[in-house]
Amino acid sequence: MPKLRARMIDRNRFSKRYPLIRAPKKFTYLGESDIAMEVGSVYFDNADTGTLTFEVPLEDNNFQVVATPRDSGDAGGADVNVYIDGANTTSEKVVIKTSALFTGYVDVFAVRIG
Repeated sequence: MPKLRARMIDRNRFSKRYPLIRAPKKFTYLGESDIAMEVGSVYFDNADTGTLTFEVPLEDNNFQVVATPRDSGDAGGADVNVYIDGANTTSEKVVIKTSALFTGYVDVFAVRIG
């Protein structure tokens, strides 16, 4: 499992300006590894399998994926288990399956560290 050691700093605090209005914080990632992140949504229309194709393919299959169903407001709309089909997932796409037929959106976060 990949690990990340990083910290966030405020770039505005490194300058010697004293304006009347304080500028909002500008956070910057300082870390030892590169981070690749893909965020997307998959729409399920009375189906149990969906695919998210990445805009930019990741370098390899060493990435973590989080998938969560979005509550549609219907009674029992998002009462399904969502899981990743690891056998069909590649560096270009993620295959998501649900425990039952489902109509709604599933939000997907894919993160590769290093």
